[in-house]
Amino acid sequence: MYNMKKKLIIIIPIIAIVLIAIIITILYFTTDLFKSNEELFWKYFSQAEDITKIIDNDKGEAQENFKQTNSYTGNGEISFVLTQGENSSKQFNAVTTSRHDAINNRTYSDITLKNGELDIFKVSYINSGDIYGIKCDEIFGSYVGIQNSNLTELGKNYGIENMPNSIEKNEYTNLLELTDAQKQHLVDIYLPIVNKYVPKEQYEKVKENIDINGVSYTANVYKIELTGDTVNSILIECLNTLKTDTETLMIVSEKMSKLGFGTENTDTANIISKIDEIIGKLQSTPIQDSLTISVYENDGNNICTQINFGNKISAVYERVNNISRLSMDISYEKETAESNDEIIDLNALVENSNITSRIIVEKNINENTTTNNIQLIPDIQNSEENINISLNLSTVQNDNINNSYVIVLNQFQDDKKITTTINYNNNIVKTDTVEEIEELSGSNTAIANNYTKDQFTVFIKNWSNIFIDKLSEKMATLGLEEITNELDKVNIE
Repeated sequence: MYNMKKKLIIIIPIIAIVLIAIIITILYFTTDLFKSNEELFWKYFSQAEDITKIIDNDKGEAQENFKQTNSYTGNGEISFVLTQGENSSKQFNAVTTSRHDAINNRTYSDITLKNGELDIFKVSYINSGDIYGIKCDEIFGSYVGIQNSNLTELGKNYGIENMPNSIEKNEYTNLLELTDAQKQHLVDIYLPIVNKYVPKEQYEKVKENIDINGVSYTANVYKIELTGDTVNSILIECLNTLKTDTETLMIVSEKMSKLGFGTENTDTANIISKIDEIIGKLQSTPIQDSLTISVYENDGNNICTQINFGNKISAVYERVNNISRLSMDISYEKETAESNDEIIDLNALVENSNITSRIIVEKNINENTTTNNIQLIPDIQNSEENINISLNLSTVQNDNINNSYVIVLNQFQDDKKITTTINYNNNIVKTDTVEEIEELSGSNTAIANNYTKDQFTVFIKNWSNIFIDKLSEKMATLGLEEITNELDKVNIE
């Protein structure tokens, strides 16, 4: 009995310690109770990796899958409104039709300019196999196009050295995405370099209120501020590490190749040479401005990330519920914008510079629609001049798709505000059969690949100039002299 009590005295504390260790482990991995400011900063900062998907549209991918596997027909309406000042407004309309035959994988589309109920100008398009062509009967009775194969050789004939052999749309869709293994590799290699130059006590934590989409949140803010010298040292060591990091170099090479860059930008030896150029620039003209990164956490989620590079670059990325929004300001001198230097010089972006440009990208995901909005303001000192784009894509419901697109361009001429608004609504419906779509070939299509540079260049210049003249005539009949005058200035040599 005594021995049993003695064993219990020993066993009970051991069990208690084990239980406490298990509880602490669970708390560590499921809560922030025992994590340092450094760990919490990187934990919530890493959640902002979805910034690469802010221009994606999940409904668009589903729609593409639907259109590739089904025959369909489509109809759309376009309105073009030109407003000058307060009392002058002009408008013209166009209609579109489309159809896709899933059996032979051919697609047809057309757009027809309208004058009331009268059709006055029509352009059609066909994709047949790897041939893509357009036709305007008022100019040329056959299709004019290009074959999506052997483009590298075709590009060389026209002095284009970086043309891929074929262009595959899907290769560009996920260009910014990395695999989990690639992400982990980058963390393992480059995060220790950052930690080397940023001591743990430099990570701050404060509480702040922040307004996002009209709602106020109380957030924990994890922040670091790095001097220009520290930023310079981190960049130089990361770049030196990159020169021997074969895995990441291959990722860079692959991404550059998909963008169509030639061997001067895709060969790893050439990439290393360019890295050396950047290192030399950072060593000769070190970065002067500090870098501040603030991560706002609410209820275990990164709801906002703010990055400021002196007064030169400011970026704010908000992500709450199904709405994400990126706003970025970049300040620069006019001479910088016109520079042909391939290497970005951060020191060339100066305080109190001549121009600050702003771009705002927003994505709103709902059950039935996903909306992407993009706004570009070339100079925030004259913010009324801007470009606004809105893409509204629907889910595929009952074999039906409904999309809408809006482009608004605001500008000033002679102190008069000119607003150009383009609205496009489009409906696509699955069908069992479609009207036959013509097969394109060298016998009924002027394919650029089948002609010498001199032959096709003369032809396409004449085709393009006649097209511009015809379109100018149609605009004049609609009373749109402003567009006619601009078209008349265009002459392809």
